[in-house]
Amino acid sequence: MERTKFSVIRKRCLICGKTYPSDSKRTSCGCKDHGRLFAVGTYYEKKTAGR
Repeated sequence: MERTKFSVIRKRCLICGKTYPSDSKRTSCGCKDHGRLFAVGTYYEKKTAGR
């Protein structure tokens, strides 16, 4: 099984748009509405030969 390389993954509040590092333990934003944080970003997966 190939390893997956994660790149540019951040936690983002969908209400105010503020971003936090992916390794933070926060689950809600500090904005006035206390929006939930969701993981956003891109990841790259190596392709196996012959597929």
